[in-house]
Amino acid sequence: MVDSTMTADVKKRKVDKVAKRTNRSRIYQPFRALGYITNDTPFVVESRGQEYFLTTSVGHNFQTYNLAKMHLLFVGPTTDEPISAMTSAAGVTYVATGNKVLSYKRGREVHRLQGAGKFTIVQLIVMGQLVAGLCDDNSLRVWDMAKNELYLEIEFGDQFTATTMLHPSTYLNKLLIASTQGTMQLWNIRNNKLIYQFKPLGSAVSCLVQSPVIDVVAVGLLDGAVHLYNIKMDEKIDSVHQDDRVTAISFRTDGEQVMASANMHGDVALWDLENRRLLHIMKGAHDGVVSSLCFLDNQPILVTAGSDNAVKLWMFEKENAVPRIWKSRSGHYAPPSKIRYYGDEGYVILSSGRDQALRLFAVHKDNQSVEFSQGQLEKKAKSRNLKMQDLKLPLITDFACCTAKQKEWDNILTSHLNDVAGRTWSTKNKVLGSHTFMSASKTAVKVTEISACGNFGLLGTSSGQIDMFNMQSGAFRRSFGGDDGHKKPVTGLATDAITRYLISSSVDRTVKIWDFKTGAVIKTIELEAPVVAIRYLRDTDLLAVVCDDLGIRIIDIETYRVVREFWGHRNRITDMTFSPDGRWLVTSSLDATVRTWDLPTGTMVDIFKVQDVVTSLTFAPSGEFLATAHVDNVGIFLWANRCQFTNVSLHSISEDEQVQLLSLPSLATEQSDDEGVSDDDDDATAQTVDTDSQHDQLTDKMITLSLEPRSKWQNLLHLETIKQRNKPKEAPKAPEQAPFFLPTVAGAKPTFAQDDKQAHQLTAGDDAEAQSRRIHYNELVTETEFTRLLRLGHEKACDYTEFVDHAKSLHPSSMDLELRTLTIDPELSCINWLLEALLFMLKTRKNFELAQSWCHAFLTIHGDLIVANPDNSLHTKLKDILVCQQDEYGRLAEQIHYGLCVIDFARKS
Repeated sequence: MVDSTMTADVKKRKVDKVAKRTNRSRIYQPFRALGYITNDTPFVVESRGQEYFLTTSVGHNFQTYNLAKMHLLFVGPTTDEPISAMTSAAGVTYVATGNKVLSYKRGREVHRLQGAGKFTIVQLIVMGQLVAGLCDDNSLRVWDMAKNELYLEIEFGDQFTATTMLHPSTYLNKLLIASTQGTMQLWNIRNNKLIYQFKPLGSAVSCLVQSPVIDVVAVGLLDGAVHLYNIKMDEKIDSVHQDDRVTAISFRTDGEQVMASANMHGDVALWDLENRRLLHIMKGAHDGVVSSLCFLDNQPILVTAGSDNAVKLWMFEKENAVPRIWKSRSGHYAPPSKIRYYGDEGYVILSSGRDQALRLFAVHKDNQSVEFSQGQLEKKAKSRNLKMQDLKLPLITDFACCTAKQKEWDNILTSHLNDVAGRTWSTKNKVLGSHTFMSASKTAVKVTEISACGNFGLLGTSSGQIDMFNMQSGAFRRSFGGDDGHKKPVTGLATDAITRYLISSSVDRTVKIWDFKTGAVIKTIELEAPVVAIRYLRDTDLLAVVCDDLGIRIIDIETYRVVREFWGHRNRITDMTFSPDGRWLVTSSLDATVRTWDLPTGTMVDIFKVQDVVTSLTFAPSGEFLATAHVDNVGIFLWANRCQFTNVSLHSISEDEQVQLLSLPSLATEQSDDEGVSDDDDDATAQTVDTDSQHDQLTDKMITLSLEPRSKWQNLLHLETIKQRNKPKEAPKAPEQAPFFLPTVAGAKPTFAQDDKQAHQLTAGDDAEAQSRRIHYNELVTETEFTRLLRLGHEKACDYTEFVDHAKSLHPSSMDLELRTLTIDPELSCINWLLEALLFMLKTRKNFELAQSWCHAFLTIHGDLIVANPDNSLHTKLKDILVCQQDEYGRLAEQIHYGLCVIDFARKS
């Protein structure tokens, strides 16, 4: 009964997912999220043999790491509601999400429990086949996993508000439950009996942990006190006090009597229990609440996790109470403000966040993600008694990067909030660089840029002046300004591929093009509204300009003219990016939409909406992914470009078309929008594709190619070479004995089994057997389907449509065989029909490349036969084919030449 229920639930969830997938973008498909490590839900550490595994919660998913190398092993499936509690037992991970308890083994769901009513489980404890959950409605629920039913429910009164619970060691079927009133109760969950209520502790209990000593537990209180309490004798053994609320406690078990306690400010206190003194305070161990910490069994290693999206492993050395960071995994703990792909491979993404950090995220290998160092902040923080966060550089407002000189000197330049200086960084060493560029006007730096050669860094200031520095030496080179310069803050900078000129934009409604060597203004382009940002595509010399009037203008730098304008966003545009091939411009706005504009046609070809506004986006150099950053999200989200993997038919989208609201990509890459859903289920895209596929030719004046794979006609041209290359080196050998999997009949003598059809034929009469072996010559068919369709096409007034469709379905080797085995009669009828079919294909201008390939193969095979029959009518047909071929080629060459002339005229005018 349980299995059938589980199967029905799984089927229902799959149907729901399929229903959700039908609403999607034409081009972009959610792929995965980057930069999520942990949140404020306590982690779970489990040992399997000599290895330790860490499981952390990241919202709707959980992740499992190998603590030895901090490698990500797998990501759990996406849950319907955020994960609120986790625990593990016997290799199974138990996850609480809403009022449900899900169990997973190596990331695969094995069991599911669901409670009745609306509540959220805040803590889980597994006790054999029973699972106890402390709920936010001030109740305790216990489920029986074997029977898949609710075993027990305890409702606490108004005088006891439960906050946390613990299963004390050696206490069979007992749970110790603490409350905000400072009291604790011991319950027997087998018989639903309150065994004992302890004396009040004077403050709300926030944490309960079992100590290495039986009957002794550590009780953390809201006022910062930590009591070592003997629950058997109901007495306090010892007490220590730290600043503010206790959030987590752990004990060392490697021979050292040390207890660690954490608070809500990110500090971890280490206590010497033997001498009853404070050993050390790890000030600012995390930038936020330390949600959980744990000492590994019999090892001097402390694992901590906080709400700052970081997990850290601390190593304790002998006779040294101060630990050092051994390993760590972290991400932004504040939303990223700007992201850009770094390099031409598309393997890493540079990101600056509101947590004052510059990070590099690896797209394919999570363990290679790293935060750029800002110096010895930890040492300075200790000496000044400050937090590391207070010593970090101001918030990064803009950055520029270049790969040309990454191995020689610094290659990243950043500007900071209300700062008059720009700073260099090194991607080679992942550290803050050695140069600080002070603006000559002593005004705040707004934007930055690095030349394509990597030698020069440029700063755009709020005064309108642009300063240039040498990236290697840090020396000041030149200023771009003066009477012809900008009068208001600079909003964008760009340089061309060979450093001929500098492009700048400003709030003064102008885009200026400067001579890079002399610093003189070459051209000033005036616009209708203040410029907010620019993006320059060096390959095509196109400049995208975003203005305050919500319009996007495309400027051709060669002609200094606006060649395209895009309108449609309803609120301020936050970012934009070109596709690598220069065909699309992707923009995001505060209206929560992401729009894709097709530059050749000047139309919008895709639009989708997300719940959280996109603050920054960037296209992978390979064109595979679009990366986005969103408000209230600390991760980076990847969207797969469907045009890279499948045929997508795009058309113009009108403004009144309904915008699809899409959910953000999750950490689990296994959930694909295409899984279980055919393209026929897509409303807009499928209809467009089906409509296009029904029309073989838009007009009879167009030369149309077939939709067959290129290998179908290319391999026919080189079939002899392919056969020679694939020729076996030696003759195949017969097997020594029959395969073991042939069916046999039971008995002393092994006999192969026969199916019913063969047995019936063997048991038939002698007459039937003799009759089945007779050959009826009048029923023999010597005409192949290939030849038959040729003959039918000739009889239908040279309409060879059926023959062409049949020939398109043949493989190159089959087509070669049909051409070689054509029936040769005195009139060469089949050869004449084939030439008529080729002429039919050329005149209808369909399947043009197939006609060329088939004609080449035919002439190669039967060329000697054609020469040997000069009086046959096939020579007339060959001349007709040659004339038709020359006419079509001349017409096509004329159109191409005309188009090239128009393009050349437009660029020079």
